[in-house]
Amino acid sequence: MPSELTQADLTRAFTDVGLQPGDSVIVHSAFRTLGAVQDGPQTAIATLLEAIGPRGNLMLPTFNYTLPPGEPFDPAHTPGLTGVLTETGRAWPGAVRSLCPTHSVAVIGPDAKELTADHLRFRAVGIGSPIDRLAKRGGKVLLIGVGHTSNTTIHLGEEYAGVPKAPWAQGLPTWTVRTPDGQIVEHRHDTSTTCSTGFGAAEYPMRQRGLIRDLRHGACKIQLMRAQDVIDSVVRVISEKPDILLCTWPGCVPCTRTRENLRREKKIP
Repeated sequence: MPSELTQADLTRAFTDVGLQPGDSVIVHSAFRTLGAVQDGPQTAIATLLEAIGPRGNLMLPTFNYTLPPGEPFDPAHTPGLTGVLTETGRAWPGAVRSLCPTHSVAVIGPDAKELTADHLRFRAVGIGSPIDRLAKRGGKVLLIGVGHTSNTTIHLGEEYAGVPKAPWAQGLPTWTVRTPDGQIVEHRHDTSTTCSTGFGAAEYPMRQRGLIRDLRHGACKIQLMRAQDVIDSVVRVISEKPDILLCTWPGCVPCTRTRENLRREKKIP
């Protein structure tokens, strides 16, 4: 039976793939792919923080996607839906969570407040959003046991490329948000975070340019890349083939309608 991974094992993996002291990094993960980890996800968070050191910032996607009707999003109490590692990080001492009701992030590090501030003023994964701020400071994307369909920074690349994205059939809902001072405010969702099923097409162009570092730790594939490289690569491939990241499932309303928008703009046949 395989032995449990220790903090030393994870430290070696994260440093070998390229995490360095002072890094700001967003981590997308499927914790179970690591196998048995001594002391569970707490060890993984502690190891990530150790790898980036006291000057680094650990960003975790504490996404909710949707909320029950009438229930306000409360950053202090509403759990995320993106796995045990992000939930562990959300509850970590000193973690700061942004106010976006569908695509909040939690940050642990010296710049947590700066990275998470005023998320409601921007599109969920748009220009000026927390992930964009991380990219602008040279931040990185770490994928632990997940592929590029989980790489939310690709959505940001779509935003920079100006993809005329369409919402789901029911339109754009309005959510209620409980602010840290107890006020309830309304926030309308946007189209920056629609379908990611086709995002696997973004990987090969990045690998062609040597932009991804990766290793395998048992059954778990770990990938590291610069967030700005992801954005720039996505902008480049979309300029060459505007619908390259849209999925081909006929029932996908956002991708089908976005293709219609691209045809109207005469960007695709």
